[in-house]
Amino acid sequence: MDYRKAPEHQADSARAQNTTVVVILNSVAIAAQLMILGAIGLYVFGQIVYFTPFYHDEFCHVLSKAWGRPVKNTTGKTVGQPEIIRLRRKPQVLGKVSRWSYAEWLFVGMLVTGNVLVYHWGYTRRIKPTKTNASTRKRGPSAYLQIMGLNSMFNMSFLLLPVTRNSVWMELFNISYANGVKYHRWLGVLTVLTALLHSVGYFWLWIRQGIWLKRALPCFHCDVSPHAYGSGYEQWFNVFGEIALFFLLAIAGTSIPYVRRKLFNVFYYTHQLFVLALVFSIMHWSPIVWWCLPSVVIYCVERAMSSANARSPVQTQEFTIISKEVAKIVLHRSPGPAGHHHVGQFVYLNVPSISKLQWHAFTVASSAQADPSSFTVLVKALGDWTTDLVAYAEACKESHVLPTICVDGFYGASLEVYRGYETVCLVGGGIGATPIFAILEDLVARASTDEGQYTDASTAGRLRQRVVFAFSFREIELLEEILPVLLRLEELDPDRQHVRLFFYLTCSHSDAQLNQAINYDRLEGKLATPTTYAFKAGASVPPTAFARPLRSRTAQVAVTVVAVTMAVAITLFLEHADGKIKRNGRDCLWPLQQFAESAALFGVGVAVFGFVWLERRIRDRAAFVKRDDDALQPYDIVETPGARLRFSVRGCGVRTFRDLLHRFRVTVGERPDPQRLMREALLLHEESPALSLGHARIGVFVSGPDAMKREREVERGISGIGPHHFDLHVEEFNL
Repeated sequence: MDYRKAPEHQADSARAQNTTVVVILNSVAIAAQLMILGAIGLYVFGQIVYFTPFYHDEFCHVLSKAWGRPVKNTTGKTVGQPEIIRLRRKPQVLGKVSRWSYAEWLFVGMLVTGNVLVYHWGYTRRIKPTKTNASTRKRGPSAYLQIMGLNSMFNMSFLLLPVTRNSVWMELFNISYANGVKYHRWLGVLTVLTALLHSVGYFWLWIRQGIWLKRALPCFHCDVSPHAYGSGYEQWFNVFGEIALFFLLAIAGTSIPYVRRKLFNVFYYTHQLFVLALVFSIMHWSPIVWWCLPSVVIYCVERAMSSANARSPVQTQEFTIISKEVAKIVLHRSPGPAGHHHVGQFVYLNVPSISKLQWHAFTVASSAQADPSSFTVLVKALGDWTTDLVAYAEACKESHVLPTICVDGFYGASLEVYRGYETVCLVGGGIGATPIFAILEDLVARASTDEGQYTDASTAGRLRQRVVFAFSFREIELLEEILPVLLRLEELDPDRQHVRLFFYLTCSHSDAQLNQAINYDRLEGKLATPTTYAFKAGASVPPTAFARPLRSRTAQVAVTVVAVTMAVAITLFLEHADGKIKRNGRDCLWPLQQFAESAALFGVGVAVFGFVWLERRIRDRAAFVKRDDDALQPYDIVETPGARLRFSVRGCGVRTFRDLLHRFRVTVGERPDPQRLMREALLLHEESPALSLGHARIGVFVSGPDAMKREREVERGISGIGPHHFDLHVEEFNL
């Protein structure tokens, strides 16, 4: 063998390999271009074909069948986007109902995949030996920890999205604010953990090299210019990262569940340090500003709207005690779109007499369909603030005055998807069943107002959905509260063909409690008569009907788009030509440059707050007519509108709590059997004729205490019968 020819053969082989790689890359590029052109063509085709008879007469039915959308919708009403409804479903995994819905699996999969790709990119660029990074690549075991800073940045960029109220981005995955908070916690853990590992990697290297004091501590008499020899640039670069890590660790330490529950104020105020953590993170590494800009600006805009919205007190129609531990609050809202809410949404309440700073979330327990000008909240004394609120309600009752209450809302996903199911199974427990109460009231109100529940006049005024309702409770007053709805439900289904009711009183009560009379005056709304509401003249704006800021979702989206555009424009302006602040030989001003870029993100939020506050202030002042005798009157008197009567409940034969338990055959001392409930729902679903609402599955909606959801009793009941029969929706409310 002639070894002199070996180099030539090796060169030919290398050229052949390079040619193969080039061919593959060119093929991939051509495929990507064709895919982009195909996507553009599909988009144009979809826009055109939607307006043709072909879509509505033929193609629409093909898509509807594929997505599970109703093919025949005799109600004339839409029942929600079918693809979004599907995202809320919980898939079957290994014969059991998954803990997460399709949407949540998609979101988690995106985060996991993103973290893997980011780490792989960091490894490829900074650790893996290549021709281009021979002199700059990192070496040693600590390098694998150092590149985790990229993962920390990636997770931080998503950190605020799950806790952005009414986030369009999260609504795309159909993950409500209440359900999304856990992802904020998970992302927070990942952000802090990867940032900590990132810093550990560098400290490990510095300690081994004996230079950790020089690299980790600041210098005050050194040149901080990035290009100066022996400069303090790296020292301050590291110090800014250490400060950011310190704030992140402080937030993480106070976010431990025990601390969050026992020292909520410490948890809340420590969380405000995230502003400083983000500012110093950007000063540590400037590209973070672009990664975090979208989520930070959107969050700041939502918070600005929320804060401005909560500056005006809301007219209170009713504030009563329905049991020793439960209070009922009925608040006035605008009857227009600005005051509209969906079934299952929640609000934040603030009572300045208890605390001017604390805001607590409560699910709306009523339906906008039932009352166009008010909404109801039920509060149970479970913590210090709620205990004070119940005591305050008793004091207001004795003084014959109404409280000052501020409201921020409405937030959370809608549960109105229940309307698309022929059979719904509603499972509620205790005070956590308020979303189920709202569904029941909405269902009854829609049937009572002849809207969308039936197909012809012969079935008018009767239910067109099959309902299985199971409710377990400790306070009989909660069953008393929904008595009008239950009686109306019986009227709408006189033949008992569509409704099955199951009630469970989980504890025994004394004879004195059982012989207590039903409070019909409260149930019929007579306690919500017009009441004078007094406040010091000029001390505050008058209480008004609650309405969301900017009045429409379109206006809110427009403000958000403008804010993001402004933030991008300001940041681009600051970074133009190597930085407006640090250019022209002013390299030493790089900390100021990066601080200005981070301040631009929050400055846009401040500007939006001022705009929304001014808009609301002008609207409130325009709606308030000043009295001619203000100078003589030390108080302004505003009359709170009374709530309309819901349903007449007298004459039903229920006079005491004992009669109430007997009327609805309440089981005492037991808890519901989920498998029995699911079997009853399936039997009702299969025996009744089809109602043409389109969903072959049974919609199961669960809301109750944490123990009910933690033990996953309903999931086990569904798995025992067959998950393919049910769509499970579990409402989480752990903010």
